[in-house]
Amino acid sequence: MTADRTIIARDSLRAQLLWWLVPPVLVVALVSSFISYTIALGYANHAYDQRLFDEAKSLAEQVRFSPDGQPILELPRAAEEMLRSDPVDRIFYRVLSVTGETVAGRSDLPAPREPARPDQPVYYDAMVGDAPVRVCAYRLVDGTTSSAATILVGETLIKRDTLSKNLLVSDFLTPMVALPIVIAVILWFGIRHGLNPLQHLAGTLAKRGWNDLSAISDHGVPQEVRPLTHAIGDLMQRLAAALSAQQRFISEAAHQLRTPLAGVTAQTERALLAQDFETVKPALAQLQVASRRAARLVKQLLTLARAEPGSDWARDFRLLDLGGLVQRTCVEWVPEALEKGVDLGFAGESAPVMVNGDELLLTEMLNNLIDNALRHGARPGGSVTVRLVRSPHIELSVEDDGPGIPEEERSRIFERFHRMSGTRPEGSGLGLAIVREIARAHGAEVSVRPKCPERGAVFCVVFT
Repeated sequence: MTADRTIIARDSLRAQLLWWLVPPVLVVALVSSFISYTIALGYANHAYDQRLFDEAKSLAEQVRFSPDGQPILELPRAAEEMLRSDPVDRIFYRVLSVTGETVAGRSDLPAPREPARPDQPVYYDAMVGDAPVRVCAYRLVDGTTSSAATILVGETLIKRDTLSKNLLVSDFLTPMVALPIVIAVILWFGIRHGLNPLQHLAGTLAKRGWNDLSAISDHGVPQEVRPLTHAIGDLMQRLAAALSAQQRFISEAAHQLRTPLAGVTAQTERALLAQDFETVKPALAQLQVASRRAARLVKQLLTLARAEPGSDWARDFRLLDLGGLVQRTCVEWVPEALEKGVDLGFAGESAPVMVNGDELLLTEMLNNLIDNALRHGARPGGSVTVRLVRSPHIELSVEDDGPGIPEEERSRIFERFHRMSGTRPEGSGLGLAIVREIARAHGAEVSVRPKCPERGAVFCVVFT
């Protein structure tokens, strides 16, 4: 029952193919049948007209001309009976003189509107009494007297109407009734057979386990479907990479959280064993440090998850002034820079620098760059400069005059949980990884270069 519903459903591929194929094919078939009917009827009428012409010529052979040019019909009774011997239709004839007078035959058989010619008979429809007739007019010219006569032979339309009806039924109405059924059945079976590879492909995918993200084989897959299988294969590869990254991220996050949580547990146990408040205070201080570190790590993990590909950050993008955002963020970091004895400055465009992005993510990216410079790059009495330029591309950079970053570390410092040797242990190793993910989310690239050959580092985010 489900399969039938799938086949009949208007939104199924089979139904759409039938809806697109059956009506045009049916129209073509019906038009072809109508054309065949018209051609067959034309040939039949031509044959009947030719028979009338033959009878008109036979009748003309019985016409003689008097010396004064008057036509005379000498038709024996046997010949007249033969002329009228049609078992279905009634035959009429008329012989006209050159002046239009009736010489013989029925005077009510209408003459043609245009005069007939010896080499070209005229066919036309007329009425004899209440009976419609088909008439052939033939002009006879006497070579001796140069006199002329017009021979008219007409017959009723019973045979023609009967033939027309038979042709209509056999060549038009019957195909019109049978063709839709035949065409629909043929197309249905053809489409069903053609879609079998898709059913097989769907069955193959349905049998796969949740962790089977291998590529789909092209064996037995139609050429037209291979772009779909390739796209699914590419998607599976990306999913496999994302799943692997997620599992690695969870493992590394759990490992990083273990240290501050272990510290919280140890300091809590120490506080519980203390006898007085003075003994508890060092444990509480260490507990505060560990909890702050855990809270910062959790916040960074959440930010990193929000900035990763596949999250819904794009829905929050809007046009914003990057210059104003950078200036406001720098102002917020001035107190901490002064506490560390570092000169934090901003150099950039006075006019608005508009970018399309998420204000919270861009603020977090700049916070991590400034925090990284103050923690690891700046020295007491040193400086950290935040620059923003718009040409040739919008570029946001944070530079310091610290010890710099060795060349072999520059490609690794943006990896998650990576710490350079000699850095302080309180860092989580996520700050620069967050910077890279947020930059990528905004279509930007982040890089690091030395400020001068011996000291300093410049972190650049280029928006393309």
